Amino acid sequence: AIFAEAKSYEKKYNVEIVPLDGKNLDIKECNKCDFIFCIYEGTFNFMYFGNDAFNHYINTLKKTKAKVYPSVKMQEFILYKNRYMKYLDKKCYDIIDTKYIPIKTYKSDKSRVLDGIEKFIVKNDYKKIIIKPELAGFKHGIKIYKSISMKNIKKHLDFIGKSTEYKHLLLQPFLEDFNKTWEIKTYWVLGKHVFSYGQKVSGGDFAFTKPKSKGGKLDDRLVNKVLKIGKELLKDLFNDYETLIQCRIDFGCCVNGDKEHYFINEIEVCPTLSLEDAKEPYFHKIAEAVIKHCLMN
Repeated sequence: AIFAEAKSYEKKYNVEIVPLDGKNLDIKECNKCDFIFCIYEGTFNFMYFGNDAFNHYINTLKKTKAKVYPSVKMQEFILYKNRYMKYLDKKCYDIIDTKYIPIKTYKSDKSRVLDGIEKFIVKNDYKKIIIKPELAGFKHGIKIYKSISMKNIKKHLDFIGKSTEYKHLLLQPFLEDFNKTWEIKTYWVLGKHVFSYGQKVSGGDFAFTKPKSKGGKLDDRLVNKVLKIGKELLKDLFNDYETLIQCRIDFGCCVNGDKEHYFINEIEVCPTLSLEDAKEPYFHKIAEAVIKHCLMN
């Protein structure tokens, strides 16, 4: 849909818009382009086609003569969550406590890694935890422990190490209210807020809503609260890294059961999008922003 919208601007801006296959990026085709805007991100290559496909995607974008948006450096910064979570922590943004588990390290020294996990859990007095893989989406590979057993954690890590291509896991406290309260997802184009919506689990499936001011159930006061954080975060990212044509910042709740306490749960620079996310059509805004940004740089 974004491609179709961009195509409609060809005459207005005197440009040619061509599609590239994110699954099978070809360096020759990439080099014919002046700019490449990535909609199909590396996570999908990894999830559905494995590590080789992911590496091909990343390496081709690194080699191309075309200017890539978002840059490979930015994509890797976001894809490898430990990097941007350290950055957020350094910048004093609220995030959830996270133990990063490299599978390669686990394979070589299981006792040390398991000891580190146990100390992390005991130190923070966590009664419930969640373990999720890096380079995954749509709840793939998530394991929740409402009764913590190091034996079961070891069993899970052994399975990940032997039967999957995941390279890193994230261990976090399991927030009981997280899926019961609206996660607020905010979408931005060139640093300007376009829309926000709420998501939570309901009856085993996802439920969605809009802010009350748009006819939904999401508290506008909370939306405005996280938008201030999002605006400040984008300002930092633009200054420290690069201008993002599009970005989605997700805010989760509720640490210690505090339904007023929202933290930055995730950042996406190549987010999955749907027209149903917003009250009004917006793909044309992304398309024109892409073209204008490329022509200016």
